[in-house]
Amino acid sequence: MIEATTVTGNPERIAALREGNRVGKLHHHAFMARDMEETRHFYEDILGLPLVGTWVERVNPVTGEPDNYVHTFFELNDGSCLAFFQFKSEKASQETSVNKFEDINPFAHHIALTVEGKDMVRNFKEKLADAGVSAFETDHGYCYSIYFHDPNGLQVELTTLVPATDRLMSEAADSAHETLATWLKEEDMATNNTARGDGWVRD
Repeated sequence: MIEATTVTGNPERIAALREGNRVGKLHHHAFMARDMEETRHFYEDILGLPLVGTWVERVNPVTGEPDNYVHTFFELNDGSCLAFFQFKSEKASQETSVNKFEDINPFAHHIALTVEGKDMVRNFKEKLADAGVSAFETDHGYCYSIYFHDPNGLQVELTTLVPATDRLMSEAADSAHETLATWLKEEDMATNNTARGDGWVRD
Protein backbone atom coordinates (compact mmCIF):
# COMPACT_ATOMS: atom_id res chain seq x y z
CA MET A 1 0.00 0.00 0.00
CA ILE A 2 1.07 3.57 -0.69
CA GLU A 3 1.68 5.52 2.51
CA ALA A 4 -0.70 8.38 3.24
CA THR A 5 0.81 11.82 2.75
CA THR A 6 -0.37 15.34 3.39
CA VAL A 7 -1.83 16.69 0.16
CA THR A 8 -1.15 20.35 -0.49
CA GLY A 9 -2.46 22.36 -3.40
CA ASN A 10 -6.19 22.27 -4.06
CA PRO A 11 -7.61 18.73 -3.80
CA GLU A 12 -11.19 20.02 -4.00
CA ARG A 13 -10.46 21.60 -7.37
CA ILE A 14 -8.90 18.37 -8.65
CA ALA A 15 -11.89 16.36 -7.43
CA ALA A 16 -14.23 18.77 -9.23
CA LEU A 17 -12.24 18.45 -12.46
CA ARG A 18 -12.46 14.65 -12.27
CA GLU A 19 -16.19 14.80 -11.53
CA GLY A 20 -16.75 16.88 -14.66
CA ASN A 21 -14.71 14.57 -16.90
CA ARG A 22 -17.03 12.51 -19.12
CA VAL A 23 -14.30 10.32 -20.64
CA GLY A 24 -14.00 7.05 -18.71
CA LYS A 25 -11.20 4.60 -18.14
CA LEU A 26 -9.08 3.23 -20.96
CA HIS A 27 -10.99 0.56 -22.92
CA HIS A 28 -7.97 -0.72 -24.81
CA HIS A 29 -4.68 0.32 -26.37
CA ALA A 30 -4.02 -1.36 -29.72
CA PHE A 31 -0.75 -2.16 -31.48
CA MET A 32 0.37 -4.36 -34.37
CA ALA A 33 1.84 -7.78 -33.60
CA ARG A 34 4.50 -9.43 -35.72
CA ASP A 35 3.83 -12.88 -34.21
CA MET A 36 0.63 -13.25 -32.19
CA GLU A 37 1.72 -16.39 -30.36
CA GLU A 38 4.98 -14.73 -29.32
CA THR A 39 2.94 -11.72 -28.22
CA ARG A 40 0.53 -13.97 -26.28
CA HIS A 41 3.43 -15.68 -24.53
CA PHE A 42 4.97 -12.34 -23.53
CA TYR A 43 1.82 -10.73 -22.15
CA GLU A 44 0.08 -13.79 -20.74
CA ASP A 45 2.88 -16.09 -19.58
CA ILE A 46 5.48 -13.49 -18.53
CA LEU A 47 3.47 -10.42 -17.49
CA GLY A 48 0.37 -12.36 -16.39
CA LEU A 49 -2.27 -10.58 -18.48
CA PRO A 50 -4.92 -13.17 -19.45
CA LEU A 51 -6.03 -13.46 -23.07
CA VAL A 52 -9.76 -12.70 -22.80
CA GLY A 53 -10.78 -12.23 -26.41
CA THR A 54 -9.68 -13.28 -29.90
CA TRP A 55 -11.70 -11.91 -32.79
CA VAL A 56 -11.20 -13.18 -36.33
CA GLU A 57 -12.11 -10.51 -38.89
CA ARG A 58 -12.65 -11.17 -42.60
CA VAL A 59 -13.51 -7.65 -43.78
CA ASN A 60 -11.14 -4.71 -43.40
CA PRO A 61 -13.23 -1.79 -42.05
CA VAL A 62 -10.72 0.74 -43.38
CA THR A 63 -10.80 -0.46 -46.98
CA GLY A 64 -14.17 -2.25 -46.96
CA GLU A 65 -12.45 -5.13 -48.78
CA PRO A 66 -12.23 -8.82 -47.83
CA ASP A 67 -9.27 -9.44 -45.53
CA ASN A 68 -8.00 -11.81 -42.87
CA TYR A 69 -6.72 -10.60 -39.54
CA VAL A 70 -7.03 -11.35 -35.84
CA HIS A 71 -7.64 -8.93 -32.94
CA THR A 72 -6.65 -10.07 -29.43
CA PHE A 73 -7.33 -8.57 -25.99
CA PHE A 74 -5.17 -9.05 -22.88
CA GLU A 75 -6.89 -7.84 -19.72
CA LEU A 76 -5.45 -5.58 -17.01
CA ASN A 77 -6.76 -5.85 -13.45
CA ASP A 78 -9.16 -2.90 -13.91
CA GLY A 79 -10.89 -4.59 -16.85
CA SER A 80 -9.19 -2.50 -19.55
CA CYS A 81 -7.07 -4.25 -22.15
CA LEU A 82 -3.97 -4.21 -24.28
CA ALA A 83 -5.02 -5.25 -27.79
CA PHE A 84 -3.06 -6.43 -30.80
CA PHE A 85 -3.69 -6.98 -34.51
CA GLN A 86 -2.00 -9.43 -36.85
CA PHE A 87 -2.81 -9.97 -40.51
CA LYS A 88 -2.47 -13.39 -42.12
CA SER A 89 -0.34 -11.57 -44.67
CA GLU A 90 3.09 -10.91 -43.16
CA LYS A 91 3.54 -8.12 -45.69
CA ALA A 92 0.30 -6.43 -44.58
CA SER A 93 1.30 -6.62 -40.91
CA GLN A 94 4.73 -5.15 -41.67
CA GLU A 95 3.29 -2.34 -43.78
CA THR A 96 0.64 -1.49 -41.17
CA SER A 97 3.06 -1.44 -38.25
CA VAL A 98 3.91 2.15 -37.28
CA ASN A 99 7.39 1.12 -36.14
CA LYS A 100 8.00 -1.75 -38.61
CA PHE A 101 8.48 -3.89 -35.47
CA GLU A 102 11.69 -2.09 -34.50
CA ASP A 103 12.19 -1.05 -30.86
CA ILE A 104 10.48 2.27 -30.16
CA ASN A 105 12.18 5.08 -28.26
CA PRO A 106 10.04 5.88 -25.18
CA PHE A 107 9.75 9.50 -26.27
CA ALA A 108 8.12 8.35 -29.53
CA HIS A 109 5.56 5.95 -28.04
CA HIS A 110 5.23 3.93 -24.89
CA ILE A 111 2.44 2.65 -22.68
CA ALA A 112 2.67 2.83 -18.88
CA LEU A 113 0.89 0.28 -16.68
CA THR A 114 0.58 0.41 -12.89
CA VAL A 115 1.74 -2.16 -10.36
CA GLU A 116 1.67 -1.99 -6.56
CA GLY A 117 4.97 -0.93 -4.97
CA LYS A 118 8.65 -0.85 -5.84
CA ASP A 119 9.08 -4.47 -4.78
CA MET A 120 6.57 -5.48 -7.47
CA VAL A 121 8.37 -3.32 -10.04
CA ARG A 122 11.63 -5.09 -9.22
CA ASN A 123 9.96 -8.51 -9.17
CA PHE A 124 8.84 -7.91 -12.74
CA LYS A 125 12.33 -6.73 -13.67
CA GLU A 126 13.73 -10.04 -12.39
CA LYS A 127 11.03 -12.04 -14.16
CA LEU A 128 11.78 -10.23 -17.42
CA ALA A 129 15.52 -10.82 -16.96
CA ASP A 130 14.83 -14.55 -16.49
CA ALA A 131 13.02 -14.44 -19.85
CA GLY A 132 15.95 -12.65 -21.51
CA VAL A 133 14.29 -9.21 -21.59
CA SER A 134 16.31 -6.19 -20.47
CA ALA A 135 14.51 -3.64 -18.29
CA PHE A 136 15.77 -0.31 -17.01
CA GLU A 137 14.69 1.46 -13.81
CA THR A 138 13.79 5.14 -13.65
CA ASP A 139 12.93 7.26 -10.61
CA HIS A 140 10.58 9.96 -11.94
CA GLY A 141 10.08 11.45 -8.49
CA TYR A 142 6.28 11.28 -8.71
CA CYS A 143 6.42 7.56 -9.67
CA TYR A 144 8.99 4.76 -10.04
CA SER A 145 9.24 2.66 -13.20
CA ILE A 146 10.93 0.07 -15.34
CA TYR A 147 10.97 0.21 -19.15
CA PHE A 148 11.34 -2.67 -21.61
CA HIS A 149 10.32 -3.68 -25.13
CA ASP A 150 7.70 -6.25 -26.09
CA PRO A 151 8.23 -8.63 -29.06
CA ASN A 152 6.73 -6.04 -31.42
CA GLY A 153 9.05 -3.17 -30.48
CA LEU A 154 6.51 -1.43 -28.24
CA GLN A 155 8.10 0.25 -25.24
CA VAL A 156 6.24 -0.84 -22.09
CA GLU A 157 6.56 0.85 -18.71
CA LEU A 158 5.55 -0.73 -15.41
CA THR A 159 5.22 1.99 -12.79
CA THR A 160 4.20 2.38 -9.19
CA LEU A 161 3.02 5.32 -7.13
CA VAL A 162 5.33 6.45 -4.31
CA PRO A 163 4.57 8.05 -0.93
CA ALA A 164 5.00 11.54 -2.41
CA THR A 165 2.83 10.94 -5.49
CA ASP A 166 -0.39 12.56 -4.23
CA ARG A 167 1.40 15.64 -2.92
CA LEU A 168 3.53 16.13 -6.03
CA MET A 169 0.66 15.62 -8.46
CA SER A 170 -1.66 17.88 -6.48
CA GLU A 171 0.94 20.65 -6.47
CA ALA A 172 1.61 20.13 -10.18
CA ALA A 173 -2.09 20.30 -11.01
CA ASP A 174 -2.35 23.73 -9.38
CA SER A 175 0.40 25.17 -11.58
CA ALA A 176 0.11 23.02 -14.72
CA HIS A 177 -1.29 25.71 -17.04
CA GLU A 178 1.08 28.39 -15.76
CA THR A 179 4.08 26.07 -16.07
CA LEU A 180 3.16 25.15 -19.64
CA ALA A 181 2.64 28.78 -20.64
CA THR A 182 6.02 29.76 -19.16
CA TRP A 183 7.86 26.88 -20.85
CA LEU A 184 6.32 27.81 -24.22
CA LYS A 185 7.57 31.40 -23.85
CA GLU A 186 11.00 30.80 -22.34
CA GLU A 187 14.04 29.12 -23.88
CA ASP A 188 15.76 28.13 -20.62
CA MET A 189 13.18 27.43 -17.93
CA ALA A 190 14.55 25.56 -14.91
CA THR A 191 13.20 22.11 -14.13
CA ASN A 192 10.30 21.92 -11.70
CA ASN A 193 10.82 18.17 -11.09
CA THR A 194 13.22 18.46 -8.17
CA ALA A 195 12.15 15.04 -6.83
CA ARG A 196 13.49 13.15 -9.87
CA GLY A 197 16.12 10.50 -9.16
CA ASP A 198 18.29 8.39 -11.44
CA GLY A 199 17.20 7.26 -14.88
CA TRP A 200 17.92 4.09 -16.85
CA VAL A 201 19.43 2.16 -13.94
CA ARG A 202 20.54 -1.21 -15.27
CA ASP A 203 21.12 -3.11 -12.01
